[in-house]
Amino acid sequence: MIVDTLERAARYYSNHRLFEQAFAFATSFDFKTLPIGTHKLQGDDLFVIIADDHAREHNAKLEAHRKYIDIQLTIDGVFDIGWKPLHQCQTLDTPYSEENDFMLFADAPDFQITLSPNTFAIFFPDDAHAPNAPKSFVKKAIFKVAVE
Repeated sequence: MIVDTLERAARYYSNHRLFEQAFAFATSFDFKTLPIGTHKLQGDDLFVIIADDHAREHNAKLEAHRKYIDIQLTIDGVFDIGWKPLHQCQTLDTPYSEENDFMLFADAPDFQITLSPNTFAIFFPDDAHAPNAPKSFVKKAIFKVAVE
């Protein structure tokens, strides 16, 4: 897992051949004008999901992916994401779905991180993460980067 701000994103370009393209889009595009939904940037290898959420009660479960790396970026508002190393997750809640590229765990996260605007977190396939419901309105971008 990596947590940082957009102005420092260039330091992570070498971690994946598509990170530079994802962060170039993130720093040059006005997300406030992009509609909710999925937007392809490079076919199935790189796309962004624009989502919003409102304050509500929700106990997020840890999720993990095999095909994609998640870059979660806050556009408006603030939200928390729980984290735990995947190899330490012991209570499988939902088995891996090849079609949806996720599995869920009932384990508690080891800790929470808070993402405010222009802050991002990168979750690799060995990072279980649980995006929690926000305490108020939040709009976020979730970049999906195909694992090589």
